[in-house]
Amino acid sequence: MAESVLAVVNGKPDVCGCLKRFDRAEREFLDELISRSGLINRIIMRIYLGIDVRWLDRWYGYIQRTRGRRRRLFLLSYWPLRIIERISVFFIGGSLTAAEQRTFGRIAGVSAYKLSRYNALVFGSATGALFLSSGKFTLWLSSLGTVFDTSLGFTSFLLYSVGVISISVDIWRVIDSFARKRAHMPFGLFPFVINSTTFAKRLAESLRSRER
Repeated sequence: MAESVLAVVNGKPDVCGCLKRFDRAEREFLDELISRSGLINRIIMRIYLGIDVRWLDRWYGYIQRTRGRRRRLFLLSYWPLRIIERISVFFIGGSLTAAEQRTFGRIAGVSAYKLSRYNALVFGSATGALFLSSGKFTLWLSSLGTVFDTSLGFTSFLLYSVGVISISVDIWRVIDSFARKRAHMPFGLFPFVINSTTFAKRLAESLRSRER
């Protein structure tokens, strides 16, 4: 049997058999960065930090020490969860503000500009296509000659507009991720909701600083 991988944490071996991603100084630095975010995004990043480092990484370290059929069974259950976790990294992490994407990227081990890029390419494209398809369908409904023609026509215009704005923002995010390796927040309802508490916190801090 191969020897377990041991990490040294504060001068002692890591008995879980897997390498810890963050030492104490790095963890304190991450806690400081996370504390600057609003309530929703603080919860998101702390949950992800706990799941990724304390659970999936530790579980994978345990699997590495097993052999035979038991190891294969563990891996069959581990990899689907790891794939879901990686998908969620780009969906959720790429929806945060630019500054928070840098923090989330440190936690997930992914560059912030890559979070922004692949969020735009995969989820941004799907969102834009959904808005445009909805606009087209609503426009078709407005052509049926019902009492809702005016409201449906206006709704169709709004859906098309949001779709065009969303796609335009995502195109810029992809281009800038290659050109300057910068991360940007997407345009959409989900990013607005999860980032709302961060915006509110920044606004409150700005108002307090002006009063001093």
